[in-house]
Amino acid sequence: MATANELLSRTKQVRGVDDLVPPASEPGMNVPDTLSMISKFLQDHETASINDCTHVVFDNYHDWWMGPKTSYKLAIAEDNTVETLNRYITILYDLNIPLTLTEKQTPAIRFAQDVEIWGDKDVTIVVEDLMRPHCPFARMLGKIMGEIFPGQKKLDLIIFDSTGTSGTKGIKKTSIRLVWREIIVDKERAVQLRDYVVHKFKYCQEEEIKELEKAMQSYSKDNQWSVVFNDAIYFDKHGLRMPLNDRVSPVPLQKPERRPFVPFGIVRYTYQGGEMQDAAWLGGKGELNGPDWLKIGSVRQDAGTPLTEAVMPAYKGERAPGTCTNSLTSTTRRNPGQVRLRTRGGSDGRIRVRRDPQKPSDCDRSVTVEREFEGDTGAFLERMEQSLGNEGTLLELEPGIVCWRQSVGDGARIEFKATNHRVYIIGKHFQIRPLLNVIAPFAKELGKSVRSIAGAARSGGTHHKAGSEYDGGSSVYQPSAVYAPSSVLAPSQAYAGSSASCTGSVWKGQTAPSRRIASGTFEPQAQGELALCINDFVTVTHDPEKGHLNLHRWVYGLNENSKQRGWFPFSHTKPVQFPSEAPSDVQEN
Repeated sequence: MATANELLSRTKQVRGVDDLVPPASEPGMNVPDTLSMISKFLQDHETASINDCTHVVFDNYHDWWMGPKTSYKLAIAEDNTVETLNRYITILYDLNIPLTLTEKQTPAIRFAQDVEIWGDKDVTIVVEDLMRPHCPFARMLGKIMGEIFPGQKKLDLIIFDSTGTSGTKGIKKTSIRLVWREIIVDKERAVQLRDYVVHKFKYCQEEEIKELEKAMQSYSKDNQWSVVFNDAIYFDKHGLRMPLNDRVSPVPLQKPERRPFVPFGIVRYTYQGGEMQDAAWLGGKGELNGPDWLKIGSVRQDAGTPLTEAVMPAYKGERAPGTCTNSLTSTTRRNPGQVRLRTRGGSDGRIRVRRDPQKPSDCDRSVTVEREFEGDTGAFLERMEQSLGNEGTLLELEPGIVCWRQSVGDGARIEFKATNHRVYIIGKHFQIRPLLNVIAPFAKELGKSVRSIAGAARSGGTHHKAGSEYDGGSSVYQPSAVYAPSSVLAPSQAYAGSSASCTGSVWKGQTAPSRRIASGTFEPQAQGELALCINDFVTVTHDPEKGHLNLHRWVYGLNENSKQRGWFPFSHTKPVQFPSEAPSDVQEN
């Protein structure tokens, strides 16, 4: 292990600082010895297991405290070690070399929101104009939370600010972390809350909110509410960046941006019957010390922590038009009473064409879908790093061309060419659907000229419009508005779930059936999709992306109430909590 003075020299070199001065709170600090102590603590708590880890280094940044071999993962769960970590984080923040740690999410977490607004080269909207109790933005948030959590008499909102200059775009960026101290959610509910907040702001008619929206878009037209309320924090498998910790610019820069989350203050909302009565300022940065801010800003919760009782309002999101001319997404709906029966030989009265075994099946065929991104390669890398950075590898293929490649198996990839601002999503059908869903906030449709090209040789494929019928204005988490699943991917509509009905073959992606209950309404937008009503029981029989930690993937199954089968978004369902309430024996078609 390096000596204390050697570690000090390495720290200065890695972080690009000339000197490390003891903070005013500890003027007598021996900096080299302190760095050595912190380095040993962090290395002693490294783990190679993703299951055991509680904290992860942002973007695998190789920092000063690491040894020659590092896992970039920490296991720090006990109360005393968490307190020690928080103390060390505070010390390094005070030394102006903040750590770059994220918290791995637990099944239940405090509800957190990331608010991000692009400015220009010199200025952006500041946190004081958004989060003071009298500000329209802060009051609007308080009203929405009261509507969803009518049983709460008070809610404390913890606010952290990371506003500064973006390392990739070189312009100012408003970055705010909001943590609702009393609201406990799981990932599914967090996404539902985020979507509803976006909906309320988007359709708000209050003049002050409209003026704020106008001011944001005067800086950048990317400042839409679906982008302002960043959804990346709910899908990063490694978790959320911690308070007092810095973010790291994506490759090729890959260095701390020197804009850690700094405590801004606490706002307390009081309610009566779900109606907000008041919003009061409880105090700013100086009211608490660093470890205390880290404690109340942490999202992790102990196992078994119950979710906060919520009433999710029903609202009608944007929907696709009722007509569609796509050959693979016809709006013709199957009559439930016209199910064809399979004979022992597999015939249902139709002429069947034997598939050439040398040709790839539709499930295995490569597909390319095009989108458009208006920024440059630096901006694209930053958006991809926020959304998918930990799910794959980001690299620059050549000047003006960057690529993200999925790290799991024969993964999909996303390429961006700055010369024509085109984004190419390449992979199999089931891989592309969730990727389009993730990049929808910043990679827009090309309109009627969008092409989906099946087959690497561009032969034998079917040309059709891929994606939403919303002309680019769809909600991020309405999967049918992103990429309607092709009917060729579904098993036969008469498939009854037995191995015999598969005529001796195993359908790729078939999984052990799991029973869930619909938590939201889903209206089919294309043939092959399954309608869901709240509290419908569904059995998932096909889950191509199971284990990929993608809540918004498409799955195939049976609606036990309507007796219909088809594709539906996994995010619209939840596990069955009380099996005794389930309907009795269900007879399938």
